[in-house]
Amino acid sequence: MGWFDDKIHEVFYNVGVRVHKFRLYFLLLSFAILTFASFGFIWFEKQTTRDPQYVFSPANAPWRYERAVLTEHWPLDEEKFWPGKSYDLHGYVDVIASGRVHPDYGRPNILNIRYLDEVARINDYIVHNLTVPVDINGKHYDIAYTDLCMRYDWACFLNDHITMLMPKTRWGNFSGPFAEFASDIINTQVNITYPIGWRGTEPIYFGALVGAPNLVDEEGHFDFATAIRLTYNTREGKVDEYGIEWRRKLAKWLTDKENPVSELLEFGVNHNMTLPEGLQDVADTLAPKFVGTCAILFTFSFLVSVVLRRHSAGQVMIDWVRSKPLVAAAGLMTPVMATVTSFGLILWCGQLYNAIVNVSPFLILCIGIDDLFIMSAEWHRTNPKDSAEKRIGHTLSEAAVAISITSITDITTFAVGCYTTLPGVQMFCMYTCVQCFFCYVYQIIFLGPVLAYAAEMEQNEQHALLFRKAVDPEKTESKLKLWLLSGSVNRQNQDVHRRKSKKVAPGEEEIEKTSKLGEMVAKLEHTLEKHDEDPGHNSEETLVSKIFREIIGPFILQRSTQVCALLLYLVYISLAIGGCWNIKEGLDPKLLVRESFYLSKFYEIIDETFWREGLQMQVVVNNPPDLFDPESRKGFDEMMAESPSNIFEKCLISFFPEFEGTQYTMNPNATMIWLRAYENHLETEVHELNIQKPKTSSEWYKRCRDWLIVAGGRRLWQMDLVWANTSFEETPRITAFRFQLGLRNYRTPTDHTHSCKMMRAIAEKHSKFNVTTFHEYYPFADQYLELTPSLFQNMFMDLGTILLVSMIMIPEWRCAIAIVLSIASINVGVLGFMSYWGVNLDSVSIITVIMCIGFAVDLSAHIAYAFSQSYGNSHTRAVAALETLGWPVFLGASSTVLGILLLTLVDSYIVQIFFKTVFLVINFSILHGLIFLPILLMKIVRGVRTRDGESNEKPKIQMEMESQTAA
Repeated sequence: MGWFDDKIHEVFYNVGVRVHKFRLYFLLLSFAILTFASFGFIWFEKQTTRDPQYVFSPANAPWRYERAVLTEHWPLDEEKFWPGKSYDLHGYVDVIASGRVHPDYGRPNILNIRYLDEVARINDYIVHNLTVPVDINGKHYDIAYTDLCMRYDWACFLNDHITMLMPKTRWGNFSGPFAEFASDIINTQVNITYPIGWRGTEPIYFGALVGAPNLVDEEGHFDFATAIRLTYNTREGKVDEYGIEWRRKLAKWLTDKENPVSELLEFGVNHNMTLPEGLQDVADTLAPKFVGTCAILFTFSFLVSVVLRRHSAGQVMIDWVRSKPLVAAAGLMTPVMATVTSFGLILWCGQLYNAIVNVSPFLILCIGIDDLFIMSAEWHRTNPKDSAEKRIGHTLSEAAVAISITSITDITTFAVGCYTTLPGVQMFCMYTCVQCFFCYVYQIIFLGPVLAYAAEMEQNEQHALLFRKAVDPEKTESKLKLWLLSGSVNRQNQDVHRRKSKKVAPGEEEIEKTSKLGEMVAKLEHTLEKHDEDPGHNSEETLVSKIFREIIGPFILQRSTQVCALLLYLVYISLAIGGCWNIKEGLDPKLLVRESFYLSKFYEIIDETFWREGLQMQVVVNNPPDLFDPESRKGFDEMMAESPSNIFEKCLISFFPEFEGTQYTMNPNATMIWLRAYENHLETEVHELNIQKPKTSSEWYKRCRDWLIVAGGRRLWQMDLVWANTSFEETPRITAFRFQLGLRNYRTPTDHTHSCKMMRAIAEKHSKFNVTTFHEYYPFADQYLELTPSLFQNMFMDLGTILLVSMIMIPEWRCAIAIVLSIASINVGVLGFMSYWGVNLDSVSIITVIMCIGFAVDLSAHIAYAFSQSYGNSHTRAVAALETLGWPVFLGASSTVLGILLLTLVDSYIVQIFFKTVFLVINFSILHGLIFLPILLMKIVRGVRTRDGESNEKPKIQMEMESQTAA
């Protein structure tokens, strides 16, 4: 591919010449593109999605079908609503009340009458006094919860279980004959037990209402609990906007830290907008950090762009002719312009936006600064005797090719990520891919023209900031002018003078030797004369280039160094592989928001209580058997795992537990199923009314329908059955029904994933019943199930595209393979050490892993490309690669670390993952790029690369290194 390499250098040389010639027009073109794209922000609010289920769950995830099944059979009815029976409801507020933690005794007993009275007071205020103002037809109203609530038989759910948990003497103020009757009902018909209590024949599922109870007998009576759950459900439709306002006001009132609503209690609050608001809260904290990052990187870039020079008087001052602060500012503006352009165009094209993409500008900013350093390094390697036009051409001929390799691989890497099944990853990769593209374009059409203007200023010996001719340091003695106004004026004459003045007078030499300051300055100054004496180095060489050539390079050549590097790599890769085996999967919902956001308190309390035990899972039987027929009923009982009838079934259940026999489901007494209540009713009729059980299937179903009319729990059971016919003249038939399983051990993402897989496997095993299971955490579980396949798919596709691009852009195919091996090694290291740093494998970390491929490409490809372009044997080429791009690569990595340091101040798991991953990849990339990769290239690339038409005489640097090696 040597012809392609020559051709692309020629192309970019011509591009550089034209960029210099038409620099004004290219700048105007840059600003025109930026202005045009900025109009896309008009649609910012419209295209913003805040639905976490869409962002963090695959588009074709099974949970979407499973929830649709529930919605199809039991659509939301605002006038026949029962809490826990609908999953397409948006107007809910979930409140968990718990006593404040005592430093010695933990959480107090919420069943203490003092705490129950406080809960009742808060609930009463929420129901009747918490209002939102509304103006309708010129009239003002204050709307309360009772005006907005979902209803069943025209009555709101007012959390009556609070009263039921109080002593029975507090249930009502009864007197006269009615008091005895009421007392008899209370004592005989009401049973407060866990997980299911009873109000007559109506069941009450206390498992989801009382957290972490202490049971005192086998019947389930309890005397201690740490939390009580309250629910408030507002209607949607026409009053949805008022419901949203009321829910937000409730959340703000309960979670106000400055004016707490209670001295005894603390509250965890969750509603349909809480998680989106939490994600937006994370995004809002990034904006000021991005400004701070820009300030830090500009300062860093400005300092790096400054060139120091020692004048004839021995003083070191800033060379304001060769310094390029405006180029540094343009290099910082380039990624910012790319970000604005990309966001605007993507929004203009109708694509969605989510706060998860807000970390991408940090990435693009670091990539842009890295390219700036490459461009600056190549500029300083050009011959100052050439014209500005020619120097720009040579700069782009070298820098643009190196930048093209990394930019194209970055673009293709993120383009591959757009094909993952996780919408959040797709969205992030799309935004970042387009930003990488425009960052690359602006490097040519914006940074190139700015560098062209700076080149003209340098050629005209103008001050880099003041746009006027710099002061000749030989013609002024003012230190202020030397520091602020002087520069390399009359360079050609000074070069001749410098060569003539090499032989200084003995007295002057003694003075210089005795000056410690002069000796120190001589080590730090930027040497300008070297290129005239060494035909192999025609650039204005800097001290760091000499360090990489004369110290670091030969150090790597030593056999002892290579042995130590091998041992270091073996330790590194062993630890990385060990970490990969132990990495955990899953994104815990409580980690999606900042620790200071009020939703974190909800997750803290629910983790202590209902995640341990009490949540419910919906199980739908879409093709129910004939429940009267013993054979059909046997299959259903096996699915429930009530009572295995033989040894074989017992072994089967122990190996593959059915619904009520898993480690994630509670005992059968926590299952809310109409069938058992109906059969208990039939038994009661036999013993108390001497009514025999049904003889036929038809009779069984008819009596079931009749039972639903008079049953105490009819409101619950009616919402669990779907009848094929509603006419009493027809033979009733059930087309679908559902029941609820009590859950336990549902705390971690691993629990969510394993439980989801197990429930679905049991449903699949009994496919003849067409069983569907669903829980509100299934969207997260489906995300976890897609993580590992998506990760490997993206990594292998990325490595393949990187190999293809490298093979095309780099003339030495072994260098391309070395790049891929280096990136693969870096990725293994990042994944492995992520586990040691407490980072799970989730959609957020997958995004950062894809990002780390981009970072790894940048650092590895620069070194490998410089190696392929160098001449001499493998040792010489490795040193030349480090000399050419080692320092820019190090600066790029350092600027990236500086750029993300402010992110450590954000108390968000998403942001912390980004910081940790980038920190790991930068350090591992430096380790590979400056140590492992050069050594690998020296070992796998043999032979000598010479210039066309050159003799076989060994280059000077090669002879120096061989003599050092021999020594």
